[in-house]
Amino acid sequence: MILRAPEDGTRLLIPQPSHALLSGQMMAAWGAPGFARPDPAPEVILAAGQHDIAWLRWETAPTLDRETGLPHPFTRLGAAVHAPMWAEGVEMARAAWGLWPALLISLHGTRIYTQYMDPEHLPPEDRAAIHRNAAKEEALQADWREKLGAPPDQVARNSALVAVTDALSLALCFADPSKAGEAPMEDGSTRKMTLVRQAAARWSLNPWPFRDNTVTLRCEAIRLPEDTRWSDEAAMRRDLRDAGWSTLTETLVPA
Repeated sequence: MILRAPEDGTRLLIPQPSHALLSGQMMAAWGAPGFARPDPAPEVILAAGQHDIAWLRWETAPTLDRETGLPHPFTRLGAAVHAPMWAEGVEMARAAWGLWPALLISLHGTRIYTQYMDPEHLPPEDRAAIHRNAAKEEALQADWREKLGAPPDQVARNSALVAVTDALSLALCFADPSKAGEAPMEDGSTRKMTLVRQAAARWSLNPWPFRDNTVTLRCEAIRLPEDTRWSDEAAMRRDLRDAGWSTLTETLVPA
């Protein structure tokens, strides 16, 4: 779950799969000249939109962060909790959609554990969970690459596209432009994405990777009063099930 900083007296709670929906919408709109393009497009778009399938079960019963009185944001849960979830999510993707989406979702998990975390500086239980996950996922990735007959550059390009649409979605969900990431280009280079907030729900993006001149993204989020807190996990889960949802809409335009 993503906890957006309060604005106008309210706080948005964005489930991980809802945030991923924005990534899928971006991937479907991707493809300006000079940018790498998803190939095969339907499977890569699906993988982007479902890259956080691992969190589905957790989001149905989120855990309470007793330090804050709010649900744990994904950034405050250790790998001992979410590495087994990632492995389960990869298997769900393989069973539901086949090898390309499963491979890209698996690679996204690998990216998280190798580029966004340093296992050697984590608690022993988190480090062990990452190492167990790596051994299993690397074997699956090698097997699925071979079965797909996919060249390494094609796999890397698609994986990078999932990564940048994830980063852009996180930047929008957190309202934090520093998270925008880097886009893979057609020539194999990368370009740093610069996101600038122009208004409450309007952002400029440079360089511009989309086919159309404006891209409007939507997902659902739970909207709560800013001062909402819980001391009981069961009560929090009940209240979240009954909470009101609202549409988060963010519009991107060229710089």
